Amino acid sequence: MPLIPDSTAVSPTRGRNPLVASTSVPPEDETHSAGWPPPADRRSPDETGTGAVDPWARSAPELLPLDEEDPTPAAVIAAAHSAAPPDDEQPTAPLAGYAPPQVEPPTLPLAAYAPPAEVTFVQPATPMPPVSSVPGGYPPPGSSAPGGYPVSATPGGYPVSATPGGYPVSATPGGYPVSATPGGYPVSGMPGGGHQARPVSGMPGYPVSGIPGGYPPFPASGVPGGHPAGWPQGGPPPRPRRRWGRLLAIVAVVVLVFCLVAGGLAVLAFPWLKNRLDGAAPTGAPSPGPNAPFAARQAWIKDRIGAALTEQHRALLAGDEAAYLSVVDTAAPQVLDGMRTQFRSLRAMRVAQWSDEPSNPTPVAAEGGEQWSTELRGTPCFVTPTCAKAGARAQTRWRIRDGRAWLIEWRPVAAQPSPHPWQVAELVADAGERTVVATTPDYAGELPTLLAEAEKAARVADRFARAGAVPARYVVYYAGSDEWRRWFTWNPGDTVSGVALRVSVERWELMLYDDNITPEVLGGVLRHELTHASSLAGPFKDSDSMWWLHEGLAEYALMDGARVRDYLRMPAIRQLVEDGWNGDVEFTDPPKGTKGWIVSARYGMSALAVRHLADRFGEDRLVEFFHRVVHDGVTVPVAARETLGVEWAVLERECADFIRHSVA
Repeated sequence: MPLIPDSTAVSPTRGRNPLVASTSVPPEDETHSAGWPPPADRRSPDETGTGAVDPWARSAPELLPLDEEDPTPAAVIAAAHSAAPPDDEQPTAPLAGYAPPQVEPPTLPLAAYAPPAEVTFVQPATPMPPVSSVPGGYPPPGSSAPGGYPVSATPGGYPVSATPGGYPVSATPGGYPVSATPGGYPVSGMPGGGHQARPVSGMPGYPVSGIPGGYPPFPASGVPGGHPAGWPQGGPPPRPRRRWGRLLAIVAVVVLVFCLVAGGLAVLAFPWLKNRLDGAAPTGAPSPGPNAPFAARQAWIKDRIGAALTEQHRALLAGDEAAYLSVVDTAAPQVLDGMRTQFRSLRAMRVAQWSDEPSNPTPVAAEGGEQWSTELRGTPCFVTPTCAKAGARAQTRWRIRDGRAWLIEWRPVAAQPSPHPWQVAELVADAGERTVVATTPDYAGELPTLLAEAEKAARVADRFARAGAVPARYVVYYAGSDEWRRWFTWNPGDTVSGVALRVSVERWELMLYDDNITPEVLGGVLRHELTHASSLAGPFKDSDSMWWLHEGLAEYALMDGARVRDYLRMPAIRQLVEDGWNGDVEFTDPPKGTKGWIVSARYGMSALAVRHLADRFGEDRLVEFFHRVVHDGVTVPVAARETLGVEWAVLERECADFIRHSVA
């Protein structure tokens, strides 16, 4: 149902009621009420005969949607109101001051070897480091540990890059080389061409020769660097065989991976590069020819249209307006204008995903080449890349030339729930954590207030969504007079403040009317309509008998915990009770011609019945009861017994007593 404000709530200046206008009424978040306090110039119930709220003031009875009048009654429910995983670890930098363990040179006795009484040093064939009394590269007595030396200038003056075997030394404390060489494998650079090393406990992967990694290698003379010549001068043992098999296997794996990656990139990039160079659409199946069976020709045409739509999809998300318009025939300037408007509006609303689904095309008899028509159903997701379908319809015509489809006609369908505002108007927009609000440039100044109130109302509406079915984003449009009559092909009338429109089974969107929206009513209208959008998402029971539960929950959200005696519909409720109301709270959709005050009273009584259920059983069980009835199709008595544990006949009497007590 539409939100219909009392005539006294409408700004004296028709067509312009700025939301930021000053008012003596406290802000929405400071004064809890039944949605809004009445304006100062509101007439009393005695003057109007309808109480403080007359949602059907002026032409309202004629605007009430009926099944026989509304071709899609389930499409619109409007409320009548008063007026990655963590990154890989980085290499560990060398630790300053780290002293590698002092590994002594081998001291095992050699067979048949007896050290001479006097040691004579034999001059090596090649230059070697100065002889010292300590192993080469170790610090002299009393000096600091080698770990404190810069990595690029290890003790002994030998560069770290010249470590035995050429192993890298970055990211290892104290300059130890990082090595995957299993303990016990030969390490090049050892004395005599590489001694067989032994694993050292606690140092997996480290070189296990007698010299710490990163220190100078033994000189070619066979004498350990810096030691007195006390070692046997026998000839070096034969060089061990290089393990070429393991190296070749590693190289083969690397080459294979490189080829696979390069091949995959080529497959992905080549068609795109080719299309960018020659301007062609993505390659598809070859044309079956004009004389092919109709089904084959139709499938190929649909594929060509799909290729053009894919180009538009990529361009829209990339923000490339020129590429987006490149599928339009240059001989169709009106189509270019329409597509440009749609592109800019969607970008302003922060489109994060887009789909355009074509129907099966049909041939069109026309001059100028082969032409086919198809209907598109577009869905934009705003801010987040996932959302429910939107069902925005547009009729299109395409010319097929040189294996490509060119758009020559584009016209949004003028039938509920189309056209969507972004199809026919260039919009400005803003977005918050839960909502996206949009309007025309004329009302851009309203966006800050509109977004702030929408965000607060969305937090209320989220409470009433079914588990796992909370809308990705609520979309709210703010319309002037012309847009109010054109957008969504709804035109609910000049006495309505706002509507919630069902644009698809899972998605609702809101439209607010500038003429009837004031700061006093904005918060209440948004809470009511957004609760419809959250609670009715998905297939639901849309019979007249459920009207009281649909509207009762939305009005309960509008009250937002305010005192019952402050509820603005209380005068109409009191009047209906005094007129002999029979205690039935399961109100149906009011028929055409119902008096405005009676309609308002039914809204109010439905709200108080839902309020009583929430007060007694808690809001969570109320929401469960609602969805069992509305979405699961369970009858009210069965749902009351299963979820609330009380017979419905008892509960209905309690609700009636609560309503009578509230107006007493």
